[in-house]
Amino acid sequence: MTETAKMLKRVGYRRRAALFGRSFYRSFLVLAGLYAAVLLFSRLSGKIPDRFEPLTLLVIPAGAILWGCLSLRRPTDPELARLVDQTTDTKDLYLTASLLAQSPGDYGPLVTRDAEQRATKIKPDVVVPFHWHRRLAHVVLALVVLFVATRAFPQFDPFGDVQMAQAEEKREQDLEKGRKATKLRTAQLKKKSDGMSEESDEVAKAVEKLKNDFKKTKRGERQSNSKMLGQQQKFLGEKWRKLNNEKLKELFSKSSNSNQQFGGMSKAKMMKWSRELQEGSTESLQKEIDAIKSELQKLAKTTDPVKKAELREKIKQRLRDLEELASNKLDSKPLAAAVKRALKELDASKRDGLSTEALEALTESMALVKMELKEVAQSAKDLQELEKALAAIQAAKKLNVQGELDGEGMEDLESLEDYQEYYEQLMAQMGQGEGEGTGGEGFGKGGEVDENDELKSKFVNEKSKAEIRPGKVLLTLKDKGLSDRGDAKQEYRESIRKVKQGVSEAIVKEQVPPGYLEGIKSYFDTLDGNEDEQ
Repeated sequence: MTETAKMLKRVGYRRRAALFGRSFYRSFLVLAGLYAAVLLFSRLSGKIPDRFEPLTLLVIPAGAILWGCLSLRRPTDPELARLVDQTTDTKDLYLTASLLAQSPGDYGPLVTRDAEQRATKIKPDVVVPFHWHRRLAHVVLALVVLFVATRAFPQFDPFGDVQMAQAEEKREQDLEKGRKATKLRTAQLKKKSDGMSEESDEVAKAVEKLKNDFKKTKRGERQSNSKMLGQQQKFLGEKWRKLNNEKLKELFSKSSNSNQQFGGMSKAKMMKWSRELQEGSTESLQKEIDAIKSELQKLAKTTDPVKKAELREKIKQRLRDLEELASNKLDSKPLAAAVKRALKELDASKRDGLSTEALEALTESMALVKMELKEVAQSAKDLQELEKALAAIQAAKKLNVQGELDGEGMEDLESLEDYQEYYEQLMAQMGQGEGEGTGGEGFGKGGEVDENDELKSKFVNEKSKAEIRPGKVLLTLKDKGLSDRGDAKQEYRESIRKVKQGVSEAIVKEQVPPGYLEGIKSYFDTLDGNEDEQ
């Protein structure tokens, strides 16, 4: 490469850089002006959403760089040669040298020689100087002014558009937040459902094992039978306490209050839902959720404002019924939270009906509500089965005390209710045959016993001599109220009352399985019978 070509190449680099800088500077000022105009219009009118955060200022230099790259072109050699001739006063020497290839002549070698001799003395920075200090100051000053404007210039809302946009944005954020919570809870329930099915299988296996153990009992072997029944009672009681604590809490105690009516929900509907859940069924609730889904589809397709309002209100009422069931009857916080999210998602698009996003969120929430109800129902079913097992064990223990617990004759028994009924029938028969106080009538004749006062006996009627003689008073005490025996009896009754109250509180607090309740109650009831002995 000749010296002339090298010099023109270096000048070309600087020339392209200068052209890029000039294009960047001009486009930056244009974009900064547009940004300032839009910012002022947004803050003064509120017609444009306020998205002017400080980071958005980076759009201006980025756009200027992009425009500078797109508008940049490479200068030709004749243009660079003319620029060199203009700045170094070489009288078109390099322009002529660059055109020799197109129009060669006899003087070409002379021009090339002169251009080569002077090329080493030409400095590219003199040909194309960079004047960047003033322009850089303008760029920095513009960014600072715009930054201050984004932070300090107030937002006006003469037409109320800003408030409306903020409300819409908040609804969208709540909708997205609710969907995330729904997806997270759904994933947790899917993971837990495997454990729930395993736990239900364990309950079924435990009940089946109890039935087999019942059939293995033998009459007269009280000790071995009692050991087996105690182990089963302990094992099933622990399962009952765990399930009752973690799953249902106060479902059964609250559901028993059938006279209470919640909000606008009918008492019959609440009782039906609660009864089915206790039995481990969600048939009516599943139909209710399917009806809500169907109405949501209608709401999304309806264009009539009146019908939209009616459907929305109808769906809201159904969701409120489910919320009352979850909060007041089941005391299930996860289920109540899922229904509340569905209510919020229903309000996500009030102006233009039900949006696609809101419909998807509501569908996901309804699927979550189904899963929550299914978990509660399965827990209730397992809890009921455990309570039946504990009640059957309690009946078997009573029969075993009499030495009459025998597995023979139980081949036709299938359910736990059959076993409990069978044991109670045996106890009733024993009460009739032996005349024990088990509620049976017995075979005693009753009536009064004949007495004959003329019969002789060894009874001697004697009187002791008094140590205190008449006319002499040693001590006199006067007091109001009950006698000493009456005071003791009152204190005893008060003590018994406090003990019973404490036991009742302990039963609720510790959640004693139903199989133990009758024995505990009967024990403390006997304390009242001993009152006369105190």
